Amino acid sequence: MIEDLAKELGAATACSRPVADIGWRPHHEHVGQTGVAVRPNLYIAAGISGAIQHLAGVNGSKVIVVINTDPEAPFFKAADYGIVGDAFEVVPKLVEAVKAFKANQA
Repeated sequence: MIEDLAKELGAATACSRPVADIGWRPHHEHVGQTGVAVRPNLYIAAGISGAIQHLAGVNGSKVIVVINTDPEAPFFKAADYGIVGDAFEVVPKLVEAVKAFKANQA
C-alpha cells in the first residue's frame, strides 16, 4: 500500500531501521541517524512512532504528515499535519483520494 501511494504521488519510498532490519524494505531506503537523510517537499510517516534517530533523517522535509494510532507518538510533535488512525485504513483511502483528484484534473 505504501508503494501504491508513492506511485500515485510520483514519490519514492523510505523506511525506518527496524523495517529494513526485518527485511520488509531494502536497507538503502533506511532513513535516520544511521541511515540516509532526506529533504523532500512532502514526507509521509505511516506507522512510524518518531524515534529521535528517524527524526534526524527527515527533519529537513518541508512538510511532514504523520499517520499513527498513538496520538502521543513523538512524531506528532514534529508533524505539520497528523492523522490519528491505523495506517492500514488511512493509506488506502489516501491512494483513492489521490486517484480521484488526478482523474478530476484530466
